[in-house]
Amino acid sequence: MSWYALTCEPGREEWVKDSCKRHLPAPALEDAFLFSYERMKKYLGQWHADTCRMFPGYVFLQSSCPELLPEAVVHLQRMSFISGRGMQLIPVEEGTKKQIRALCGERRHMALSRGSVRDGRFFAVSGPLAGRENLIARVDLHKRVAVLNLRLAESGLPAWAGIDIG
Repeated sequence: MSWYALTCEPGREEWVKDSCKRHLPAPALEDAFLFSYERMKKYLGQWHADTCRMFPGYVFLQSSCPELLPEAVVHLQRMSFISGRGMQLIPVEEGTKKQIRALCGERRHMALSRGSVRDGRFFAVSGPLAGRENLIARVDLHKRVAVLNLRLAESGLPAWAGIDIG
């Protein structure tokens, strides 16, 4: 089964995913899904666990007949269910697919990674990033997130991960 990342307008991922599930034919599409991550946010004077989109602006499509998928997506755009500006269908390489599965599991949700910062680098003690710190491109300590660089085609696909420092 092949995975493809379909670009869409950030904030409309859920709508695009549902439209794909409703309108793309079964041979072309087996599943449409999103990935999420848990992060800590401070508001009202306390820390709260929030769920956010791991890949803002992307919907993932799974197909066992990938040759049918591009035409089906173009047809969907013509039917005006999805805005076509800048929309691309990007194949997800097998290595990237394995990394995402290892981070998110079958629930397609990445739990919070806990760790510490030494010499400006985050070292995870527990959670999905433990032992995978090489995936971290940068860390925003103020927002308590790490930006991961997962390879997708020629360019890197930025993904977000929640971190807790303690």
